[in-house]
Amino acid sequence: MNFEPQTYEELIRMKRCVELTKYYELTEGELEEIYRFLEQNPEASVKGGRQNLALIRGQDTQNAQVIMANCIDSSIDGILMSQTVFKVIPHYVPSSGSAGRSSSSSNNNNNNNNNNNNNR
Repeated sequence: MNFEPQTYEELIRMKRCVELTKYYELTEGELEEIYRFLEQNPEASVKGGRQNLALIRGQDTQNAQVIMANCIDSSIDGILMSQTVFKVIPHYVPSSGSAGRSSSSSNNNNNNNNNNNNNR
């Protein structure tokens, strides 16, 4: 982006757009498009997934403008960005079997406690 921010809001908006480049492959033109979109739509947000960024006006997700951009950070599933927020959504990896192990461990402890109480 080849311009100097004139206000604090412009500086923060620019910082957030530059921050996007840590997570997505974006051209200079796409960055400027996102910056201008947020500038012109105070209630707008940018929601990123693994392969795109959706430019959303208010709550209107049906008519979102989409920029195809690959996420380059495998530790995240996306981002949420607006005039007031820059939130990184971490990658979720479900754990397998931990609930079963903890409940069987709990049952064993209960059995041991019961056995100890019966021996008194």
